[in-house]
Amino acid sequence: MTLAFEQDKNGVEKVQGITYEFPYTMHERHLTDTVIPWHWHEELELDYAYRGSIKIETAKRTYHINQGEAYFINTNVMTKKGRLTEAGEAIEHAHLFHPILLAGYYRSIFETKYLDPILKNHDIDVIVIKPVNDLNNAFIALLKRLTSMNEQPDMEMEIRDLLSQAWLLLMQIVQSQNQQTSVNDYPYKRVKQVLNFIYSHYPEKITLSKLADCIQLSPRETTRIFKTVCHQTPMDCLMTYRLEQAKRLLRESSDAITDIAFQTGFNNSAYFSKTFKEHMHQTPKEYRKLNSTPFSAPK
Repeated sequence: MTLAFEQDKNGVEKVQGITYEFPYTMHERHLTDTVIPWHWHEELELDYAYRGSIKIETAKRTYHINQGEAYFINTNVMTKKGRLTEAGEAIEHAHLFHPILLAGYYRSIFETKYLDPILKNHDIDVIVIKPVNDLNNAFIALLKRLTSMNEQPDMEMEIRDLLSQAWLLLMQIVQSQNQQTSVNDYPYKRVKQVLNFIYSHYPEKITLSKLADCIQLSPRETTRIFKTVCHQTPMDCLMTYRLEQAKRLLRESSDAITDIAFQTGFNNSAYFSKTFKEHMHQTPKEYRKLNSTPFSAPK
């Protein structure tokens, strides 16, 4: 599954499936052939590596998640996800929920006593929970129970209860791990601004100078902070995002390959096909034949 990004005016991703009435959803994400580009959202993530190994990148470090391990991603943390190894499949079960589901209302004791110590701790971005002790195993078991409830009717109260239990266990895990890793927020915020622009304008002609203008820095300085935070240049991030959108269209639509090239920011189909093959080791036509959904009629 490739995330189709929808953002608010501040560039925050709107998570598919989250509603005002019940701000929780579960996504089964197949990362075998998909990279989830840099993104962030207010919702918290309690995730489980159901199959294969997963790589998660943040501004601070890169995390390797093995099959059977769980992981927490804090609110508004910028992450990038993909399969860790070249071979095999990778599937995660992601439980996403807005903090209000547990807080109840603004400045409640649930928010100030239980949520804020983690949500407002900028030293916490990702916590990996390995099945190495009873505490961690209990946390993983709760995530599996949440997964079993997916798409079952009338489970809202049970889901909120399990999320509350998982949060109490997470607090204990945080205390036991005692994570202390500081990060300079300045480049992190600047990179978010540029990514906002990329995600909103990727079909258009974009130059490094235009991206640098977004944050009023020189192209050289923009490239430097991108390499620090994303381990890629801004133009590499743009290319990665364009290719992921092209792959999604090849899988899910019947649009002609020439049309997909222009829809995703490539100025002609020949350049698109050449670039796609360099990155994917197959042509767009070959990729579509192997990966198109039953609902599309590939051309």
